[in-house]
Amino acid sequence: MNGTDDRLDLHNIFFSDTYEAEFKALFESKTLASDPTVYVHVSSKMKKDDAPEGKENWFVMINAPSNSGQDWEKFRKDARILILEKLTRILGYSVASRIEVEEYLDPIRIESRTSSFAGALYGASSNHRSAAFFRHANFSIIKGLYFVGGSVHPGGGIPLCLLSAKIATGDLIGEK
Repeated sequence: MNGTDDRLDLHNIFFSDTYEAEFKALFESKTLASDPTVYVHVSSKMKKDDAPEGKENWFVMINAPSNSGQDWEKFRKDARILILEKLTRILGYSVASRIEVEEYLDPIRIESRTSSFAGALYGASSNHRSAAFFRHANFSIIKGLYFVGGSVHPGGGIPLCLLSAKIATGDLIGEK
């Protein structure tokens, strides 16, 4: 991003005004919400050399449904417009005009690059009462192979991913 914004921190969340409708769109309609929650991570706020002087690196993410055959090219275009409109409205300047380099990840690319089921960041949906019982264990039948992250035990989100790493590390060094 060309320029800097002192109002932004390392982690920034711009919540949907219609949070319930956002999740209804994701899980029931398998589409994007008209007012998505937008997460903006700016690592150059903490590690200055992650971006050239006078610039910032933004990682922007919204909630998206898993891939079930939707038109992802249309979704990407629509999502980009919604995100830019929302950030421009909130920040008070044209965010699009500051973009110098842009790349995207969508469920199609996530699935093809990571073999993640339906392109889900956190693995299979955990919205069912028994979902935790179906998560993959942290260990493998292959000696020395361990699994860590949001799609294995105990689940998604940074705290649970860190706990996953702690469990796998404990297994590796023999602590139970």
